Amino acid sequence: MARIRSSLILLAALPLLSSCVAALLPLAALGTIGKKQIDRAAAKREFVAAGAIDLAMPAGKVTIGDDGGAADALPRTEKKFSGQGGASEIIEVDLDGDAADYIAQFFQPIDSGSSPYASFAAYALTQSAKLAEGEGVRSVVLVPRVNIFKPETMACEGKPLAVVIDLDDTTDRDWIEAETLYRQNGLIEVLLSLRAAEISVIWLSDQPLAASGKISAILNEAGFSQSESDDFLFLDRGGDDRKQVRRWDAARNYCIIAMAGDDRADFDELYGYLRDPDGALTLEPMFNNGWFIAPPPLVEANENTANQPDDKEG
Repeated sequence: MARIRSSLILLAALPLLSSCVAALLPLAALGTIGKKQIDRAAAKREFVAAGAIDLAMPAGKVTIGDDGGAADALPRTEKKFSGQGGASEIIEVDLDGDAADYIAQFFQPIDSGSSPYASFAAYALTQSAKLAEGEGVRSVVLVPRVNIFKPETMACEGKPLAVVIDLDDTTDRDWIEAETLYRQNGLIEVLLSLRAAEISVIWLSDQPLAASGKISAILNEAGFSQSESDDFLFLDRGGDDRKQVRRWDAARNYCIIAMAGDDRADFDELYGYLRDPDGALTLEPMFNNGWFIAPPPLVEANENTANQPDDKEG
């Protein structure tokens, strides 16, 4: 029955798994290693050693200082949060039958089509279901020095699953200084569903490591960070560090099955060098098949949203 259910899930998700992607990007994992055989502790240690910040800590306990080391306690941000979210296109998840029943075990949005991260979550959960049944899963992070005419993704075998969410707002670099931040509708539920499926969440930002304490506090107070989860914050480590390098470092330790960002360059920096970002035709099948354009998780309140009532419960 489990095998049948897995097959139904994959059939229902065919609109998300186009044949173009299969042709362009070979499977980066054989899918022969089950979740129980993956050494999550080792992956976590190596990732933290690479500079990632472990967000798995009891609330109010020792966390991160301004230099990335230990501090006395999580600093309070005194931010106001609302579940209104920024302007975004509503995305529907086309799943029904047994597939919908399986997904519903993990993903329960506030209401139909309420979250701009719905397709992102459904795709990641489908990959988790495939791995649980011994099927192949692939990374969505392109290899270094990728051949754009024959793109390949990084290896995935034996690594725990994770997703990458880009925190940065393309239109507002100083979002962490905002007095009031709005969180995207349904994102808390999405994060809970991913964690229930043993999918780690990696928050990526170009903010400096010195801002780690403040950003960790914001994620905690916004409800995006959960105690004792395998979630991480990956900030600029200084020197010649780039967001692209951090994506590669994340993919060396985790199988990145989905990424979300508000700009094409949030998936690979090559988009920042193209005269026409829409010209990378060989990469177009990746969108909505592992790469998901979505508004930033947290956006600064503008004049239209600032007067709306605060909804701290989201």
